[in-house]
Amino acid sequence: MLEAGWDPRLREQMFDSCVLGVDPGVANVGLAVVAHADRKVSLVWATTVRTPSDLAGSSRLRRLADEVGAAIGRHSPDAVAIERLAWNRNKVSALEVARATGAVMVVADRAGLPVEEYGPNEVKIAVTGAGNADKDQVRDALVRIHGLRNCPVQADAVDAVAIALTHLMGSRIRAAGRTPGPTRVRSGTR
Repeated sequence: MLEAGWDPRLREQMFDSCVLGVDPGVANVGLAVVAHADRKVSLVWATTVRTPSDLAGSSRLRRLADEVGAAIGRHSPDAVAIERLAWNRNKVSALEVARATGAVMVVADRAGLPVEEYGPNEVKIAVTGAGNADKDQVRDALVRIHGLRNCPVQADAVDAVAIALTHLMGSRIRAAGRTPGPTRVRSGTR
């Protein structure tokens, strides 16, 4: 039994409706804003931010933080979704990505936004249905399956779109678990 006066259309308002997706890095950072409105997902904006290699590490991180802050200011997302670092053999690269992830998290926290992290395989499965999908398959799925016709071609920006979409899809599932549903009454007799 549903609560009296409960309008099922309110369920849509419980989902994150605009997400900033981030594919973190220092040299190249993918940023994308994906929105959900009127039961449709749309790509609002995407870019790849590049930082010059001759800048000091702290200056590159500041540039990344500034770009993330500007994106938050322009698009007012409800949440930030970041690709979780996949530890590999290159520990130096992994450390740089971890620093970039931290910078993004600080900017999001200052803006009062929740942050969720998603592993690469988790994103691939959510977008394509296969954890071993390559970058071309991910982009193809974003366009053909999810209808994001204006999907960028830069790999980092495509990853950011996929990360944001993964969060929106998960947000709907998490919210569905919190919405009022039928109440079951258990009889006292067996």
